[in-house]
Amino acid sequence: MNIIDTLLYELYPWSYLIIGIGVMIENAGVPIPGEAIMIAAAILSASHKLDPCLVIISGTAGAVIGDNMGYWIGRLGGRKLVDFTLQKMRVPWIFNGVRSTERFFARHGGMTVFFARFITGVRIFAGPVAGVSLMNFGKFFLYNTLGAVIWANTIVLGIMYLGTVYAQYIRDYMDADIAIYGLLFVVLLWIISRVIKKLRRPKR
Repeated sequence: MNIIDTLLYELYPWSYLIIGIGVMIENAGVPIPGEAIMIAAAILSASHKLDPCLVIISGTAGAVIGDNMGYWIGRLGGRKLVDFTLQKMRVPWIFNGVRSTERFFARHGGMTVFFARFITGVRIFAGPVAGVSLMNFGKFFLYNTLGAVIWANTIVLGIMYLGTVYAQYIRDYMDADIAIYGLLFVVLLWIISRVIKKLRRPKR
């Protein structure tokens, strides 16, 4: 067992709450390895230490709630921050990038939200970016929920089907997943520090 497996196993029956909260925080836009938590839970389900149905329900609920939180954080707070940054920094390529993102989400937002669910490191941005881009919430909710249901079932049922034969390969993937999120966290801190520094710089 690695540290996530151990945590979920030792804290049973709180494991399902941990799964839901971990996935929720990741999908709200915070770079923590929510997918690694789901994979660990699926491995425990394959060895009959957790209930696969409850793991799927916890993961799905966490994904839906987290992405909706990310969407509204992006729409209510993130949008104001973007507009404020555009006014202060007056950098053309940032302005053009924001407008291009808005147009892209207006045309392809639904499928983007759906497929982003399955890409490590990308799913944390789907909700907030959709909100900042003012994507229609009804459309976002539909594709987000559909993606969450299929994502959770794919991970749990897929790993249960593979069984313990490929457990080590799956854990190697989990380690890579955690490393990617660690890198994303460092990059995010660097970007935030650069933006703050730029905003604090006095106008000439």
